[in-house]
Amino acid sequence: MHEAGIARSIARALREQTLDGRRVVLHVRGGNHAPEAFDSSLLFHLQLEAPELDPAALEIVHDAAARLCVGCGREFPAARPDEPCPHCGGSSLPLLDHEQVEIELAG
Repeated sequence: MHEAGIARSIARALREQTLDGRRVVLHVRGGNHAPEAFDSSLLFHLQLEAPELDPAALEIVHDAAARLCVGCGREFPAARPDEPCPHCGGSSLPLLDHEQVEIELAG
């Protein structure tokens, strides 16, 4: 899975920061995997890449991404690939892009 590469990039970026006990929020957008599977794989790879990081200081938030409904053709925001269309209840087409992650350093 591509989570190993993402974890490597996150570890590199966080090593360049002074965390000093700050919480790290990882905002994830897109992807076609269940968020739970992505999260567990990402955290596993992060522990391998940066064992010095405190897993308790990490939070993963899945932000909504634009998805296209196969039933009615409308675009709708959804954080999970299995969220139904709010207009007709249909499922969404798979996204072409993998998950994208933004790092937020919180208080």
